[in-house]
Amino acid sequence: MLVALLIVCLRPGTGAAAHDPPAAPPPNKLTLSYYDFSSGKEGVDINLRHTFKSSTAWIGGYRENSGFDQARVGYQYDYHHNWLTFIPSAQAATRGFLGVSVYSDTNLKPYWNLGFDPNDYLQLGAGYHDHAGNTMSVYAIRDNRLHTGQTNTHLFFRRYLPEDWRLTLDLVHEHGNGDDGLAVNAWAISGDVDWRRWFARVAWDPHVNYTPDRQVRVAAGLRF
Repeated sequence: MLVALLIVCLRPGTGAAAHDPPAAPPPNKLTLSYYDFSSGKEGVDINLRHTFKSSTAWIGGYRENSGFDQARVGYQYDYHHNWLTFIPSAQAATRGFLGVSVYSDTNLKPYWNLGFDPNDYLQLGAGYHDHAGNTMSVYAIRDNRLHTGQTNTHLFFRRYLPEDWRLTLDLVHEHGNGDDGLAVNAWAISGDVDWRRWFARVAWDPHVNYTPDRQVRVAAGLRF
């Protein structure tokens, strides 16, 4: 969620100028999520995101049946120019958490990471997309502060289909050590289905946030 992204996108030789520009997506996105942990915990989350012309803001809340809860607000600026994408952001949450990114950094306060990548990190990747928006990319997110060696390598694929359908697949290799010394070397996977304003996601993670917990995530929502 806290992202400082520098990614090279290799565009096809024929530009999109010859095609009609796609309709602007709805500015608001509401997501409801459910999390099931192998340890018996359960969590729920609600997030409302609004996209402005060149930035995004969000507000959300997370709650577990273990008693942990956390509210959050955040802001992200999106800069795009030719092959360069630069996305600084800031987020604050209850329990004293504060995170900012140009160079990604947090104050190391308790925070349940719903992005499921290291919070303090460097990121590098490359990808390709065509004029229809179909995308393939590979990128790695690596902890650069706590010396855990945590590295999430994403293999990302997105495909647009007729009748306003869109499919997304994200395969993630997780490698590194958790806070308690747990050595993780595993694969996680998530799949998204979008249809018009509606979307749903299912994910499976054998060591969520580098913990012993196996987690199944289910999310759904709409854009408006």
